Amino acid sequence: MEQFRDNGDILASFQAVFGNEAALFQVAELFPVPIQIFTPDGMTVFVNRALLEIWNISDASQIVGRYNLIQDPVVNEELGLREYVQRVFRGEVVRVRDARLPLKAFSEWYRPRRSDYAVKSMYLDILNFPICDESRRMTHVVSVFIPTRVYTGKSDVAKAKEYIETHWLEAFDMDKVAQTVHLSRYHLARLFKKQTGMTPYGYYQDVKIQKLKEALRDSSVSVAQAFASCGVAYSGNYARLFREKTGMTPTQYRKSFE
Repeated sequence: MEQFRDNGDILASFQAVFGNEAALFQVAELFPVPIQIFTPDGMTVFVNRALLEIWNISDASQIVGRYNLIQDPVVNEELGLREYVQRVFRGEVVRVRDARLPLKAFSEWYRPRRSDYAVKSMYLDILNFPICDESRRMTHVVSVFIPTRVYTGKSDVAKAKEYIETHWLEAFDMDKVAQTVHLSRYHLARLFKKQTGMTPYGYYQDVKIQKLKEALRDSSVSVAQAFASCGVAYSGNYARLFREKTGMTPTQYRKSFE
């Protein structure tokens, strides 16, 4: 994904200070995105200020030395990320895309929290990588969180948008979208158009086109494969829609990044 175009730079920034834990924490604090650092057994040893802000945690002492990622049932079981966690602590560089942050669980774990916190739902891309010493022994695991979608309200339209953005790979189903917000198709369509200026299906198409853009920026796959990864055929209507929305053919769009 585009957010991770500078993976190498991020990893190099941290690996450059291996063997110096204080310097490692200083580097993490400089980043404007949330960062959490763990020991090889999964225990949190550092969180930066950006993480405290976006997680809505009032004090680092509420998580440092208390939260163990390997033992967390929400992340491993409810979110289905056990395999990713295991790979990370085996020393692999692992990317998790568009993971839903369990804010409800966080509200139960960490207290007190700011009462004016407006975020209701959040999705993130997560880059996880090991820090190793000169003998290639893992000393820490670093998780860098890149928010991709943040919802600050629970209005019917906000919930409908969240559903569409989460189920973009599936065929559009207005009945399912309407059921999510407990409204009729007609009422939701009117409300959605009034607040966003487009229909729910038009919004779905825009999300789909954005995902196609991301897929096309990956030069390791063909244009047809990029389309297939987004659940549509290159020979179908979305190739025409892509050109209408971007002013370029899919091939032209890809070449613009070469």
